[in-house]
Amino acid sequence: MRNKLLFLILDIILIVLACYFSFLLRFDGTLPENRIDGFYVFTILAVLTTPAIFYLFNLYKKSWSFVSLTDLPSILRGVGVSGLFLVIVLYVMRANPRLIEFPRSVFFLYVILLFFLVSGLRFSKRIYWQMLKSNSPKAKDDLVLPLTNNEINNHKPKNILVTGGAGYIGSVLVRLLLANGYNVKVVDKLLFGDDSLKELYSNPNFELTKGDILDKELMSRVLTDIDAVVNLAAIVGEPACLAKKDVALQTNYVGSVYLARLCKMLGIRRFIQASTCSTYGQQDNKEKVPEKGDLFPVDFYGETKIYAEKELTKLMDANFNPTILRFSTVYGLSPRMRFDLVVNTLTKKATIDKKLTIFGGDQWRPLVHVNDISRAIALVLESPLSRVGSQIFNVGSNSENYLVSEVGGLVKQSIPDAVIENIGGIQDKRSYKVDFTKINKELGFQTEKKVQDGIIEIRDAIRSGKFPDPENKSYYNHLM
Repeated sequence: MRNKLLFLILDIILIVLACYFSFLLRFDGTLPENRIDGFYVFTILAVLTTPAIFYLFNLYKKSWSFVSLTDLPSILRGVGVSGLFLVIVLYVMRANPRLIEFPRSVFFLYVILLFFLVSGLRFSKRIYWQMLKSNSPKAKDDLVLPLTNNEINNHKPKNILVTGGAGYIGSVLVRLLLANGYNVKVVDKLLFGDDSLKELYSNPNFELTKGDILDKELMSRVLTDIDAVVNLAAIVGEPACLAKKDVALQTNYVGSVYLARLCKMLGIRRFIQASTCSTYGQQDNKEKVPEKGDLFPVDFYGETKIYAEKELTKLMDANFNPTILRFSTVYGLSPRMRFDLVVNTLTKKATIDKKLTIFGGDQWRPLVHVNDISRAIALVLESPLSRVGSQIFNVGSNSENYLVSEVGGLVKQSIPDAVIENIGGIQDKRSYKVDFTKINKELGFQTEKKVQDGIIEIRDAIRSGKFPDPENKSYYNHLM
């Protein structure tokens, strides 16, 4: 509430400034005496109407502290509608002696100035957040560790913290790590419950803590005796992020950076950050894009992950060696199943409805099985820091880049009685082929599953009754 009030006051100041400077620009740097009354009336009307319209356009939500490619159009709409409303008010009051011969150029200058001032205010708040000024733990760059560099490089972690460990990827990864002999702690808000981990409660090497990675006191306690952290905690997917934009920003960006800084302060050098190939956004698709390729996110989810990547890169030094993994679009069975992922949802619809709908279909997607994602994470944990520390890896396979329409064809191969409906004119702007040569050559990672394997296992699971109600909202991130 305090943040909203502060922004309201600052916006009123900006409105007054926009009014004042628009008159100065129109009259060559002076405010003629015969225009002072018009200035006062115009300013009062702007102050009374504009903040209310800004509120209707959600410009006082926390998320609007961040100006991004997705936010600027909303600010433009808010300013534009407030300007249009002001024109209507001026027209209705045109008989007022103070507004006779009101210069129209003043109005256009006002709208332009207001847009840049309002955007600038929110952009400055973004910079403030990126600096993480408020109560962020300070990293100790001069931390002295008891192990030599050679010992650290070859030291295999034993105690692993997995944030978001009850989720779609996390619940698969935790089982793999326990099977590989690790002690595993999980921190999760349990937004989808704990059913995905219940069978692990009796395992003496497993521990679950319900909590938020933004809770610094909790995380400080949980990180005791931890050798490595796998940060999977996130609001995942564009629909889920748009439904909870403030929470997504806090978790995917701020929470990830807070946790990384805390690990650096505590001397935990191994930190794996889950990112996404959605950061590549929109590519020309002539060539597969490698880790050093340009990032063109066209969704808010991808933007939050880029924010986190940039801050983690700044934290990299001799004492802190995070690894960033950009995951392909995931598919396959998981103890915390999701039916809002492209392969999973197409297979579900084909199995149950005997019909699958493809929107567009010309978009490229790299795809990877959830088991292979977990294997890649385990491989990074087991690899020497000299090989994986302070590195970014795309996770997937060069042979598993598909057009969405091709995925539909693979589904029909396994479910022949399904009908494919292709709806054109609805185009997802995300389209990217990804290069996975680096993780293959430098770590020897190869995927074991192909898309057809995932389709078959999901089809068989649904037919066997494993999911009595596949439409249950717990299977869809954006519905919780």
